[in-house]
Amino acid sequence: MKNTQLKITVIDGYLDEPSCLGVPPYISPHIRYLWGALLAAGVNPDKLNYLTIDKLRADKEKYFAELENEDLLIIIAGTTVPGHYLGGQPASAAEIKEIAAEIYYPTKVLAGPITLIKKMREKFAEIYDILSEEIAAFDLYQRLSREEIKLNQITARINQWAITGAQVVKKHPDYPHLIAELESFRGCPRASHCSFCSERLKNISYSRSPEFIAAEVKALAAAGIHHYRLGSQTDLLLYGAEPEKGRFKLNPPHIKELYQGIRNADPELKVLHMDNMNPAEIARSPEKAAEIIEIIAKYNTPGDTAAFGLESADPLVLEKNNIDSTAEDNYFAIKLMNEIGGRRESGIPKLLPGLNFLHGLIAERTETFKYNYQFLEKLLQDDLLLRRINIRQVVKLGSYPDVKYSQGDFKKYKEKINKNINQKMLQRVFPAGVILKDLYSEKQKGSLNYSRQLGTYPILTAVIEQNDSFFKNVKVIDHGYRSITALKWPQRFSELSQKELEALPGIGSRRAAKIMLKQPQSLKELRKLLGANLDYSLISDFFGQ
Repeated sequence: MKNTQLKITVIDGYLDEPSCLGVPPYISPHIRYLWGALLAAGVNPDKLNYLTIDKLRADKEKYFAELENEDLLIIIAGTTVPGHYLGGQPASAAEIKEIAAEIYYPTKVLAGPITLIKKMREKFAEIYDILSEEIAAFDLYQRLSREEIKLNQITARINQWAITGAQVVKKHPDYPHLIAELESFRGCPRASHCSFCSERLKNISYSRSPEFIAAEVKALAAAGIHHYRLGSQTDLLLYGAEPEKGRFKLNPPHIKELYQGIRNADPELKVLHMDNMNPAEIARSPEKAAEIIEIIAKYNTPGDTAAFGLESADPLVLEKNNIDSTAEDNYFAIKLMNEIGGRRESGIPKLLPGLNFLHGLIAERTETFKYNYQFLEKLLQDDLLLRRINIRQVVKLGSYPDVKYSQGDFKKYKEKINKNINQKMLQRVFPAGVILKDLYSEKQKGSLNYSRQLGTYPILTAVIEQNDSFFKNVKVIDHGYRSITALKWPQRFSELSQKELEALPGIGSRRAAKIMLKQPQSLKELRKLLGANLDYSLISDFFGQ
C-alpha cells in the first residue's frame, strides 16, 4: 500500500522525562517531530489523525471501534520521572496493554521514552508489532520511506519536521491553550551520568541552532500557539557550550541569539519560560552563568522557574549517585539567581530557582531527611526565594536498586516541609494583594475553581465561587502549602459573595454573615461594623482605597 493511502492515528499517551514534559497543557516536540516526519514520508494529511489518551479513555468503546479501521496505530508514551498532573494523565502500562489487546487490524507501534526502558521493551515486545527505535520520528520515517538516514543527518531532518509538524497543535483538544515544549538539544552532555536518570539511556544526541528553533516558533505562532518553554534539554546553560579540559565553556552569546530569535519569531508571544539548569555549572562558571541568567531574565516573561536538580543535601547520597552538584553549589546558585532574577514584574519575580529532592536513592539514611530540611531552613532564614520545592520518589529504571526507607517518616518529613517552609515561601513569592493574569480553569470542586496560568510550574490557584473557564485577573488573598487562594479581580466589596467574604483573611463565616446582613457601603462603615482590630490593608483594595 502506498503511503498516501495509509490511514494512521497517533495516540499521544503523554510523556515526562528529566529533560522534557509533554503532559497537557504541554505538547511535546516528540509528537510534533513525528507528525512532520509522517507528512515528509508522503502520508496524506487527510488520513492522519491525532488522539490524546485522555480523549480515548473518555469513550473507549467508540475509539476502539474507529481505530480498528486504521492501517497504522502509533502510541507515544513514557514517564521516567514521578509527577502529579492536573491537565491530563499519562497513559499507564495497563492502558498501553489494553490498547494492544482490544485493537486487532492495524499495525501497532509503541514509541517514546517508554521504549528506552529495558523492562518495558520486554513487557510489550510480544503485543506490539513494532517497538520504535530511540527517536520515533527518525525510525518511522525510515520505515515508511525506505530511505536510510545517517546519524549526522538527524538534526537537519528534525529541524524540517519541527516546522511542518507544528500543525498538529490544531488537533489537540486544548488548542490554542497549549505550551509548546521547545528542544534546544538532546541528551546529557556530561561524560558520566546520575545513576538513576533515564537520560543516560539515550544514545543519540544532537544540538539545534537558534535559527531553526526560531523558525519552529514562527511555524507554531502561525498555527496559533504563543506560549513556549525551553524545557526539552537537560541543562539550558550548556546550550552552545564547548567541552574544555573536562568541563564546559559556557556560551552566553549563543543563548542570547536563541532568546532574541524566539522573541523576533513571535511578536504576539505571551509566555517564554525555561526548565532545567544545573546549579553546579553556575558554581563552576559564575561570571558566564550570571551573564546567561541576565539574558534569560531580560527576554523571558515573569514567573519563570529554573529547575535545580539538587536531589539531596546529604553529601553521601550525592557521592554514591554521581550527582554533579553539592548543597554548597546549590546555595551559591540560588543566591545568584535571586540577586539577578528576583526582581518583580507584574508583581511576581522574573526568574527564580525551583528545587528538586529525590528519595529512594542509593546510600539514603535517616540523616538524609535532616540534611534536606536544614538546607531549606537556611534558605528561608537567609531570605532566599524558591518558586517551588518538588519532593519525589525514584522511578526505578534498569538495574537501579530498590532502596527501602520508612514511608511514615517520609510522610512526616513532607508535612514538616509543607508547614514550615513551603507556605512561607509562597507567601513571599506571591504576597497577598498581588494580581495574577490569564488563568485557565482545570478543575472545579465545590466553591473552588482550581486554575493555573500557562507557564512553567504555574502555581495552583483556587479561585473562590466562580465558574469561569478563564480569568483575566485574580487577586491573591491567602496561601496554602502547595497552592494559593484568590478572588476574581476587579470586584467591588459589595459584589463579593458570602463564600468570597469568608475567604478574606480575618473575616470568616460569622463576620461574613454580619456583612451580608448589614451591607456596608464604605470602608468606614465596614470598620464600624467589624471593629478596629482587623487588618484592613487587603480589604481596602475592594473599596478602591
